[in-house]
Amino acid sequence: MTLEYWLYGDIPPGPIKASVITDIKHVLDIVKRFKSKLFAIGSQITRLSELTSPDLIDRIISVALSLGAWIPTSSPTIVKVLDAKNVKNYEVAFPLELAQKIPKKGAELAIFIGYPYAYEWLILNYLKHYAPNVKTLTLEPYAQPNATWTLASLPLSLWYKNICSLEEMLKKGA
Repeated sequence: MTLEYWLYGDIPPGPIKASVITDIKHVLDIVKRFKSKLFAIGSQITRLSELTSPDLIDRIISVALSLGAWIPTSSPTIVKVLDAKNVKNYEVAFPLELAQKIPKKGAELAIFIGYPYAYEWLILNYLKHYAPNVKTLTLEPYAQPNATWTLASLPLSLWYKNICSLEEMLKKGA
């Protein structure tokens, strides 16, 4: 039995709503099912980094690289870090154009982190209705009802620990 998203007013009419992931280990099971992935990193990741830990950005990029994912981003900070690490599989893509690019890139799984709630809500809603073959996963500290899978809403300290655990599990190849 899965945990069901409970804020019904957040979800546009229709039967599809996110499955809430309560254990970060399930994220590994989900990402292993898909060959073609993208890991979209928004500009709000710098704000989350200020509120949690300065190494958050490096951890997020480590997760994306461990997954072998294409990395679209709208954050100049992320671009600088990616360039410093000599990463080539990224692209600057702003939130609303990203929604149209994802189906064209042929991604089977789109992972989101660091976007303002409303932007991400719109992107996920677009994908849910106009690209139903693309599955979505959000790694935000708050639940996103329009995703296929979303992490449960957590305090930032617990969310950061989950991100650290995910990075460690991916490094170990679990």
